[in-house]
Amino acid sequence: MSMQERFIQYVADQALCQSHERILLAVSGGKDSVLMAHLFAGAGYTVGIAHCNFHLREEASDADEALVSELANVLEVPFYSTGFDTETYARQQGISTQMAARELRYAWFETIRSSQGYDYIAVAQHRNDHVETALLNLVRGTGLAGLGGIRPKRGYIIRPLLFLGADEIAAYVHTHGLAYRDDASNFSTKYARNKIRLEVIPRLKELNPNLERTMARNMDRFADAYTVVEAYVDQIRDGLFTEHRPGEWHIPAADLMALHPLQFMLYELFRPFGFTEAVVGDIAGTFPGTPGKRFSSSSHTLYADRGTWVLKAIEPPRDEVATIVRPGDSVRWGEYCFQSGLANDTAIGNDPNAVQLDAAYVIFPIQIRAWQEGDAFHPLGMAGRKKLSDFFVSLKVPVYQKHGVPIVINGNGDILWVALYRMDDRYKITGKTKKVVTLACL
Repeated sequence: MSMQERFIQYVADQALCQSHERILLAVSGGKDSVLMAHLFAGAGYTVGIAHCNFHLREEASDADEALVSELANVLEVPFYSTGFDTETYARQQGISTQMAARELRYAWFETIRSSQGYDYIAVAQHRNDHVETALLNLVRGTGLAGLGGIRPKRGYIIRPLLFLGADEIAAYVHTHGLAYRDDASNFSTKYARNKIRLEVIPRLKELNPNLERTMARNMDRFADAYTVVEAYVDQIRDGLFTEHRPGEWHIPAADLMALHPLQFMLYELFRPFGFTEAVVGDIAGTFPGTPGKRFSSSSHTLYADRGTWVLKAIEPPRDEVATIVRPGDSVRWGEYCFQSGLANDTAIGNDPNAVQLDAAYVIFPIQIRAWQEGDAFHPLGMAGRKKLSDFFVSLKVPVYQKHGVPIVINGNGDILWVALYRMDDRYKITGKTKKVVTLACL
């Protein structure tokens, strides 16, 4: 079976996507992502190519972008690119450069996917990345969930090369003369993942030359085992967490105390609400619970109330409304700042936090408010009208988060933009557009 046939078979076996769906390919310019682009094109998919320039390697970063742009030109597919000041972002957020690049690229990929009407984002991680991830998770202590490595499909992210090893990819690219570029940072052991790849795995392969294949099989078993655990924990959660109102659950402290093993069960029960293992350890140490004791994650608060734990979503004010009276106005809504403008340039930009609307159909004043029951719009790239509640479900936006999504309303009552997710198809730029209203959400 050829590699093209194996690729098509793997995509079908894992139900990653359908032949009629549009796929946004994340292409760095390395051999893995270049091969992925050729395989998707060879399979007849409708694709676009997205490339991030992180400006970390001076001229080499620009050369990567040029190669990927030429690849898109050769394949005759849309090309999207953007640049980031990655080091400044990393300093501002207090995170590593690698983590900063990850956050920036995935946020931008999702913006392009949703604004341009793609169904999935394809990332070119392969079997070796799969194994490295599991070993790294094991070292860092991410628990049972981390031992399953990389999932082939998670939400709108698909990884169609997990069936391939790095040696197979290198051989194919060399044999077929595919142009690619190596990133020198991949060979530096100052990064934890590179230490695993360059130092740890070669020693383990002395014990098992087929390490990657053996580990991949074990990781499949771990992932299956965790699926069983998740189903069990979900059942326990459904029995213990009583929803008193949207975004608020009451949990009997004594029943939680009776769970075994306690620390493991608490972590799995509260993990979907953003609570870390350290915080869960503090929660376990407070049983049976002192009234007023409080713990917080980024999205929820858990506090003790006379033998009951109350879990409550942190929500912004639902009644808040901001108004943009005219182009050029800037307003705040919740934690967001909206900036507006009017331009003659009808070229589609790459700003992940902005939309461009056909000015002929935009009616001021524009309002920004929270989601309301019955809201509906025409998502860009989709046929027909869709309820916003169904749209949130399709994106897997948790119920406790959807009230914090800014909804931008035209003067005629239409939804112009579900901010940072998708604009309305009826207001997109077309060949007839003369002026453009720009909206940025910061």
